[in-house]
Amino acid sequence: MKNIVLIGFMGSGKTVVGRLLADRLGYKFIDTDKIIEERIGKTISDIFNDEGEHYFREIESNIVKELSELSGHVISTGGGIVLNQDNLTCLKKSGLTVWLKASPESIHKRVVSESHRPLLNVKDPLKKIKRLLNLREKFYSKADISINTDDLDIEKVVENIIDVYHKGEN
Repeated sequence: MKNIVLIGFMGSGKTVVGRLLADRLGYKFIDTDKIIEERIGKTISDIFNDEGEHYFREIESNIVKELSELSGHVISTGGGIVLNQDNLTCLKKSGLTVWLKASPESIHKRVVSESHRPLLNVKDPLKKIKRLLNLREKFYSKADISINTDDLDIEKVVENIIDVYHKGEN
């Protein structure tokens, strides 16, 4: 029983889809950012502010190595986890990778009021989203499948993932 790994930009639906998907499959749900917060004892924002992004990415890579040894989990990853090729390789070996894809405008609408997004604490968050998405899409596109979540019907997204997952098991 492999894992299902959800990748994509912040606000693409990884957590909400991941929780429902895990529930439907009887799998455990893991959020890499939550694990990091628990281990370090700080919020992601505080880690970025106090220690810097490089430190955060190191911790994130260590977590990925641990999680890739597990099975029967739905893993929701941080949006930048794919920037490290080793992370992506580990995650792909551990199961089905699913890119939850959303437009910059949809992402902006979903996250604009959230203060815990350290990369978006800028004057023009939409511009930053577009820039970061542009940089990351080539990495996200290496996922086994991609599903657009702009018109997010969580049930449909989950059903699509389950269908592909079960086909891959046969």
